Amino acid sequence: MAVLQAAILLWLCGLPSWLFWILLTVILVFAYWEVRSLAQMVGILSTRERRWFWRVVGDNERQFSFRGELVLWGWLVVINGRDLQGRSLRLVLARDAISPNDWRRLQAALRFSR
Repeated sequence: MAVLQAAILLWLCGLPSWLFWILLTVILVFAYWEVRSLAQMVGILSTRERRWFWRVVGDNERQFSFRGELVLWGWLVVINGRDLQGRSLRLVLARDAISPNDWRRLQAALRFSR
């Protein structure tokens, strides 16, 4: 939808034809890059025996520990962590991405896990 809006905006600006096509190509390349990076961010968050794990779809499970601030709002969760190899991990989870039951369980688990 954003790509369509950007293309319509460029069209309505009355740019010269050559500039319109160059900018449209830049927008499409950027959109492709964003879609690829967003696809790599989809994963599964799990916990067992007071340990936390993050697994990106198609990748191995990474155990991590909490580092820094943990944000627990009614509509947003931000988890800052570090995995066993020392790589930083930041998970940003919105309420509409998870079922209501899973959201409540996640918030309860995060509150009592620290």
